[in-house]
Parts: sequence; C-alpha cells; structure tokens
Amino acid sequence: MTDQSHEIPQDLRNLVRVISACTLGLWAFAAGLLIGTFLFL
Repeated sequence: MTDQSHEIPQDLRNLVRVISACTLGLWAFAAGLLIGTFLFL
C-alpha cells in the first residue's frame, strides 16, 4: 500500500481555492454591511 496523502489533485485544490475566495468575499460583504449600517444610522 502506497502513501498518497501528500498528493492532492489539482481539481480539489482549485475547488478549495474557490470556496475560500467565496467565503472571504461573503465575510467582507457582511463586514461592509455592518460598517455601513453603523455609519448611516
């Protein structure tokens, strides 16, 4: 049995990159909304 735990497929790596980018975008959007509500109240 060969150890293949260090070999990550490129597709999986791209998927993780897309998911992390979307999550960061959502967090930035939520933070912007929060700051906007405090600024314009």
